[in-house]
Amino acid sequence: MPERELVSLKKSWHQVDTLYDLYAKSRGLNFTSILVLQLLHEAEEDYTQKRLCEKLGLPKQFVNAIIKSFWEQGYVTLKEAKDRRNKELSLTEKGRDYAACVMKPLEDAEAAMWESFSPNEISLLKNMLTRYTKALEDAIS
Repeated sequence: MPERELVSLKKSWHQVDTLYDLYAKSRGLNFTSILVLQLLHEAEEDYTQKRLCEKLGLPKQFVNAIIKSFWEQGYVTLKEAKDRRNKELSLTEKGRDYAACVMKPLEDAEAAMWESFSPNEISLLKNMLTRYTKALEDAIS
C-alpha cells in the first residue's frame, strides 16, 4: 500500500476514536470510561475487573479508577466473585438509568449512521474489518 494511502487510512481510523472521545467528553466522561460503561450497559452477566481489562485491552489501574469512580457515584455494585481474587461488577438501578441516558443518544446516532449504508456495504465493511484484524494479528505474532 502506498504510504499516502496508509496515512489517510490511519487518519480515518483515528477520526472515529476522536468522535467517540468527543461524545464521551460531552457527557462528562473520557473515552475509556464510556467503553467500560458501554460494556456494563450491554452485559448479559456480571463482569469482573479482570475480564473488563482483557476485553478492552486496558491496564488494571485504568479500569480500577473508572470502576472506583462509578462505585462512588452509586452506578455499580461490587460483590465477591467465586475465585475470591476478583469482584463482580454490575450496574445498580441508578447505574442502569445513567448508562441508558448516556448510551441512548450514541446508539441512536450509530443506528442512523448504519442506515446510511446499504446491506452490501455493511457486509463488505464487516468482511474487511475481519480480514484487517486477522492480518494484523498474524503480522504482530
